[in-house]
Amino acid sequence: MYSCNGSLCLKSPDLTPVAYSDFEAFLQGKVLKHKFNISAIDRVFELDLEDRDILIYLHIQKTGGAAFGRHLVHNLDLTSKCMCEPEKKKCDCTTKNKKYWLLSRHSTGWVCGLHADWTELNDCVDEWFKKNEPPTRTQRRYHYITFLRNPVNRFLSEWQHVKRGATWKAVRLHCNGRDATLDEVPFCFSGSDWSGVSFEEFVSCQHNLAFNRMTRMLSNLSKINCYNKTNRNEKLAGEIMLKSAKENLLNFSFFGILEEQEKTQFLFENTFGIRFIESLKPKPITHVSQLNITRAMHDAVVDKTRLDIQLYQFAKDLFLQRVESMEAHLGYTVEDYFNSARNSAKKVEKVVPKEEEFPEENEETEEDDKQVQYPSKATVNALDSKAKR
Repeated sequence: MYSCNGSLCLKSPDLTPVAYSDFEAFLQGKVLKHKFNISAIDRVFELDLEDRDILIYLHIQKTGGAAFGRHLVHNLDLTSKCMCEPEKKKCDCTTKNKKYWLLSRHSTGWVCGLHADWTELNDCVDEWFKKNEPPTRTQRRYHYITFLRNPVNRFLSEWQHVKRGATWKAVRLHCNGRDATLDEVPFCFSGSDWSGVSFEEFVSCQHNLAFNRMTRMLSNLSKINCYNKTNRNEKLAGEIMLKSAKENLLNFSFFGILEEQEKTQFLFENTFGIRFIESLKPKPITHVSQLNITRAMHDAVVDKTRLDIQLYQFAKDLFLQRVESMEAHLGYTVEDYFNSARNSAKKVEKVVPKEEEFPEENEETEEDDKQVQYPSKATVNALDSKAKR
């Protein structure tokens, strides 16, 4: 173990037990080193957003994703900038030839469903673009991006959000050609919402989708027969889901870590060759930071988020290895990048809306976000068969 102050690192004794798993490492505040292929570490893309490249933003609840999503439409230095109008929930993020370069809540809206997960996006995205873009665009290269967060803090943040009245009842949970039924995923509450829910109630509902949300939303749920739990071995299903989430994350062009804002910006800008106009900044005060969490509450969350903890530890190591690789490739550190290298480039002149000008919205009641049936593969195939008959 090394204790570092800037560039000075001194070897110091580590008296904690050796961590043999990602889960144990998380409990000890460590990150285990994984062996990744070079192709998973060295990620640099020459984007042509005017032609074939499209960013697909998978927004996981309470990961800091809403703020990052707003940065994507308000704060990128691009030739085809998003056109945003006051009072409108969505921006026009298309090129001069009316080609979309971003699919997200703040650009296209929830076209694949409210907070669509990987399973839903994989089923929907290509068909949606074919239906809504000019036929002249014959090639598309999708770049999936997302944001992750410390699982314990993410869970507590979701509890607080639900306690304030959020439900995300409009989520479709679409998989294998159909939406999940209420028998498969019952609500944890009666009435219109779960306002005022206590921690004990929130953590006790066995159908709570907050449990291991990041793992579920990044995995291919078709591999575990979606939300149908009939005769299912839950331990095995969890292992399959975690493995799938890791595989999918490896194929994402980019993902950020909420707790690593500066490194996230460094990696995004140098992976895609796109600069943010104003730098990303961590939120100084969050709802979670003001909670009085007991040890018992913390342990209860840890027990309910074991898959997310393992995924987060895997992802954090992958993220940090990508940062180290990018530093070696560029020849300077993240600190050097922000102190001199980045600032030596030409200053971009643009007024970026302040954070308070786009505060967190209720993500499920906005008129602009009401959904119609999206053109999934199953829907398109059914329509094609009907037309042929």
